[in-house]
Amino acid sequence: GFKDPVKIITSMPEILGLSFDNIDKKIHHLTNIGFKDPVKIITKSPKILSLSIDNINRKVRYLSESGFEDPLIIIAKSPKILDYTPETIDKKISYFTRHGLMGSLKVVCKMPKILDYSLDSFDKKLKLCRRLNVDGEMFIVHNYTFLTLPIKCYVPILRKCRQMGQEPTPRNVFRIYQNKTY
Repeated sequence: GFKDPVKIITSMPEILGLSFDNIDKKIHHLTNIGFKDPVKIITKSPKILSLSIDNINRKVRYLSESGFEDPLIIIAKSPKILDYTPETIDKKISYFTRHGLMGSLKVVCKMPKILDYSLDSFDKKLKLCRRLNVDGEMFIVHNYTFLTLPIKCYVPILRKCRQMGQEPTPRNVFRIYQNKTY
C-alpha cells in the first residue's frame, strides 16, 4: 500500500476521481512491464495514475529507442520523466549537447532529474559559472547537487573556496555547501 496517501492526494487531488480498479490496473501494469516498486514510483509522481497505459508504454518505448540505457531504472529514479513529451526530452538533450555537456544522454541516464530543470535556469547557471571562471559542465557531470543549488549560493560558495585556497572542484563546492560554511 501507499505509505502516505494524504501526501499523494494533496499533490494530485484528481486521484480521488479514480476507481480502485483503475489504480490497481496501473500498479499491475507497471509491475508487468518490469518496475520493481510501482507504488514507490507513483508516490514520487502521482500524476502517473492519470496517464493511460498506452501512453506509459509509448514513453518507455521512446526512451528505449532513443538510446537510454535502462528506461525502467531512469523512470524509477525520476518518474516525472513520464510527464515529458519526447519532443521536450529531445529538445533538452540537444540543448545540453549544444552547450558543451559532453555525453549528455549518458548524463541524463545517470541523473534523469536534470530534465526537471528549465533550460532558462540551466542557462543562467552555466553563464554565471563561465563569468566566475568555473567549469559548470564539470560540476553537472560530477555532482547533480550543483544544479539544485539556488543561483544565489554560487558566488558565496566559490568565494569561500578561494578564501580557503581550494580549487572550486565539485567535491570542494559540495563540501562547503553541505557544511553550510559559505
